[in-house]
Amino acid sequence: MSPGCRAGVELELEANSVFIWEFNFRDFDAWRDPHRPESVALLRRQGIDFERNRNEGVDSVRFAYLLQTSGVLFNPYVTWITFHSAYDFGYLIKILDLLRIFFGPRVFDMKYMMRFCNCLYGGLERVAGALEVQRGVGKAHQAGSDSLLIWHTFQRMAQRFFVNAKPEAVAGLLYGLEIDSAR
Repeated sequence: MSPGCRAGVELELEANSVFIWEFNFRDFDAWRDPHRPESVALLRRQGIDFERNRNEGVDSVRFAYLLQTSGVLFNPYVTWITFHSAYDFGYLIKILDLLRIFFGPRVFDMKYMMRFCNCLYGGLERVAGALEVQRGVGKAHQAGSDSLLIWHTFQRMAQRFFVNAKPEAVAGLLYGLEIDSAR
């Protein structure tokens, strides 16, 4: 067997039988999502219709469920053959929601949360300053010092912007890797 991420999934059901599927997901929005314009232009030249995919493409949440229950994953008899597939596997990991499997349901990315906070933008220092959070110890770009600042800034952000809507509403969504579908 040789499932390939880019070309879809290929399953060998019997000797010399090969099946290939290609999936076009509806979640990507060229106006909203981070991407390389050159890559999108290339795909458009090759016939990918992103607007049609938004309307008629495969729902990635449903696809992830079906992939998880298909028997293809965690299968020692499946061989994955790829070519320059970091982004393909990154996307699969994103839709399979492995973040929750490895780290649990309470992972918060403040950069993502800032989308719901009027007037917050920029890096950690700027956001902390806007929320009037002082660095407790150490210097910027030191892991321990930044971690403490991140914690205090998260607490202030949650208190100020997520009073009615608990921060759990955005748990597990990482900036740049979020899916716009409800789980």
